[in-house]
Amino acid sequence: MKDRNFDDLAHRFRNRIYGGLKGEIRLAVLSRDLAPLLGETAGRLRIVDAGGGQGQFALDLAEAGHEITIADISTEMLEQAREQVRLRDLQGRVTLLHRPLQALPEDAANCGQDLVLCHAVLEWLADPHAALGALRQLLKPGGHLSLTFYNRRALEFRLLQRGSFRQLDRNIDSGHWGGHPGSLTPQNPLKLEWVEDWLAQQGFEIVSHSGIRCFHDYMTPVIRDKLPAAAIVGKELEYSQVDPYRELARYVHLLCRC
Repeated sequence: MKDRNFDDLAHRFRNRIYGGLKGEIRLAVLSRDLAPLLGETAGRLRIVDAGGGQGQFALDLAEAGHEITIADISTEMLEQAREQVRLRDLQGRVTLLHRPLQALPEDAANCGQDLVLCHAVLEWLADPHAALGALRQLLKPGGHLSLTFYNRRALEFRLLQRGSFRQLDRNIDSGHWGGHPGSLTPQNPLKLEWVEDWLAQQGFEIVSHSGIRCFHDYMTPVIRDKLPAAAIVGKELEYSQVDPYRELARYVHLLCRC
């Protein structure tokens, strides 16, 4: 297994990941959880988006006045980010780096950050445990890590719900969870308890824990499509920090302090 490069799927990401109702839910949860750090009293923060791709979330933070570095191994994703930087006139606030997140601490200029974003990246890496060590090196003492990852428990539950028992057993036996080459199902979905243990080893304290898409993906389309998007987003926010709902969310968001 090797780290996934999304050059071949860059064109799908904007609509599939941040577009539509799924993207609205993701943005609402992230914005709520990060609001205490990014409020009007926060001042200008130094922020690295590790594996930031097209930089959808990070560029919004740049527009709010923060100093942003977006790093990714995909040249195609970075070109899309570069075009958005130009269109939004953010050249003075955004730096783009074609570099794996594991190599970012090698340049001292990337260290001492107030906040590191690592959203939906770990599950695509060959060694997510080691990557957390690199992310820790980027932060100043007292800095924060915003971490989202694909929840393996949610994927297991989905396969159980569909009666795909043999596929579930094959995935567990092989350790490979990704679909076909063009699939956006990650190769290495993670269990919360694994990530909590890795974070503790790096000296992180978890400040908040939320689920992203706690029930959206389990609704039948005929019901979901009849409801106002704002109503679904509101209920997702309401239940995003409530067990057992967040335990089965498609993504987990952990805000951590070092």
